[in-house]
Amino acid sequence: MRTESKLSVYERIVERIKRDISLGIIAEGERLPSCRELALEMGVNPNTVQHAYSTLEEQGVIYTIPKKGVYAKKSKADALHEAEEQIRLLKAAGVTREQLESLMNKVYREDIND
Repeated sequence: MRTESKLSVYERIVERIKRDISLGIIAEGERLPSCRELALEMGVNPNTVQHAYSTLEEQGVIYTIPKKGVYAKKSKADALHEAEEQIRLLKAAGVTREQLESLMNKVYREDIND
């Protein structure tokens, strides 16, 4: 890893992963390397990678599934665009606004009851 950067090592890892996700190098839902794997690859301490992953999770860029790994998250803008496309397909299939609203209310109620 280059050392000329004014960013700390963990910040460079954060920026690299964000860049790779935005460029499609890391696909949405793709599993990222473990902290240990990435630390070995980059020649840094695993705690540094853990700090970067924690930062990325706080920023909503990645998510962790315990005992499964760390995964790239879809951006909110991408998710909304995908939802809009699905709504258009549902509308074309004859689903009414009331049916869609009912479905959305059901989904959001489930979140409250969890």
